[in-house]
Amino acid sequence: MKRRRFHFTVLALLVLARFALAIDDPARLVVRPDSSTVVADTRISFFCRADGNPLPNIVWKINGKPLADSRFVVKSLSTGLSTLRIDPVLASDNQTTVSCSADNGVANPVVADAVITVLNRAELPPGFPVIDAHPTLKSVEQGRTAHVTCRVRGDPRPKVLWLRDLVPIDIRAEGRYSVSTMGNP
Repeated sequence: MKRRRFHFTVLALLVLARFALAIDDPARLVVRPDSSTVVADTRISFFCRADGNPLPNIVWKINGKPLADSRFVVKSLSTGLSTLRIDPVLASDNQTTVSCSADNGVANPVVADAVITVLNRAELPPGFPVIDAHPTLKSVEQGRTAHVTCRVRGDPRPKVLWLRDLVPIDIRAEGRYSVSTMGNP
């Protein structure tokens, strides 16, 4: 009889301990926006991912102010990932601070900043990454394969990040996509 009672008590303590940990989980940023250099009249995307319980709300700001321009588009997912797209980037955006703030009400919000440096095409340094062939929209029958091309150059070789609806595609985890560097040595 004692053995059963002891077993029940241990189980109850484990359940209470798990519940207490789940309640007190303040917001934290697991992906922060990166400062970037971009050419005027192009576009740029910033990424921010927050974790916590409850899942934090992400708010983007430009120079400490709420987004108030149609050039700014935000896409947030239920996974905690949020993307800020600026299109087009203007020369006046040079040295603009982009802020990602995550808050779930458990503790103070956490904030990460990035700075945009804007260059004119005429002042690009040698080797600056350039997209020679932009991807184009394609219409394909469902179940068929679509080939999308993007040709880039730069020194060192630029890294290419593919997005679908403003969300980075995880090529390794998503079996539907593959990438070839053919024609892009």
